[in-house]
Amino acid sequence: MRVVGSTAGISIQAPEDAYFSYFNSPYVGHDIGSAIDIYPRHQVWYGDVVSPVSGKVVKIKKMRMGQPKDFPTHDFDYAIGILPEESNNDIVRIMHCEPTVSVGETVSMGGKIGHAIRSRYFNYWTGPHYHVEIVPSESFERSTKSYPLELTYHFEAKKTRSVNKKNEFLVCSVTKDHIVGYAENLGQASIGDLVGLPAVSEDEELKGILDGGLSHYKIGGVIGSEHLREGTQVYLLDSSVGTIRKSKSGTTLFDRGPSITSFLDMTELRGLSCFIYSKHYTKRQVPQLILIPKRYGQFKDLFNEGDLHELRIVSSNNTVKAGQVK
Repeated sequence: MRVVGSTAGISIQAPEDAYFSYFNSPYVGHDIGSAIDIYPRHQVWYGDVVSPVSGKVVKIKKMRMGQPKDFPTHDFDYAIGILPEESNNDIVRIMHCEPTVSVGETVSMGGKIGHAIRSRYFNYWTGPHYHVEIVPSESFERSTKSYPLELTYHFEAKKTRSVNKKNEFLVCSVTKDHIVGYAENLGQASIGDLVGLPAVSEDEELKGILDGGLSHYKIGGVIGSEHLREGTQVYLLDSSVGTIRKSKSGTTLFDRGPSITSFLDMTELRGLSCFIYSKHYTKRQVPQLILIPKRYGQFKDLFNEGDLHELRIVSSNNTVKAGQVK
């Protein structure tokens, strides 16, 4: 297990082989920097979910969801509240997990607490994960009252240089939801054994790991950087993906804009889904990248596992085909 955020004297931990995100979501807890989504290594619907803390289960809320979507979902979602051993009132809230524990039960960090469900809060491209935040007990149902997380990531900024190479994308899996694969020349940023797509500042320095949905969500983050100036641009290679809103401990938050548009060969994508990955999700040090179709099921008849295609990223003023040297 690894610490992935802390607040109010409580640390949230995730499995070493999970990947995760703070900003790749449209919901308020992520916009205010108080939530993390943890994606287990198994990436299987109804696969195991483990507890991010040790403590006592004090609340479980079962919620009937709204209208069915055009992809398979569960009829209910759940919120599990665990009072950590180090807390008297603040609790850890876990969502998108059907519990196998009961109120009053004591759980250990890393111990199984339930199964990952496909909630109707999700979009079709959202993979199996559980949402974690820390809230006062009396505000269990209110994400707006959750505490902003403190992060300990630090990235040493360094100059970058572009290499004029065609950006080939290796397709590793194709589902109705998305494509998972590796973009050879987009480059990478790493913090310890964590890795992701590189975020570049206006002065052409590599600043950290990009975290967010480009550009299908309204926010994103640069993990490891806390010194990007408000109002300046953050880039993927030389395409601007957002405007810096604010910096905080271990990260910088940006608002979308200008948007980018991505293509796999001639097929336009809805977006690129960027996460913080452990080494389990790399090939030759290149981090995994998830491509999202414009509509559910679009990719199934167009692309196949093992294919090589050109990934193009287009902004309002340029087309990116260049690689980035680490």
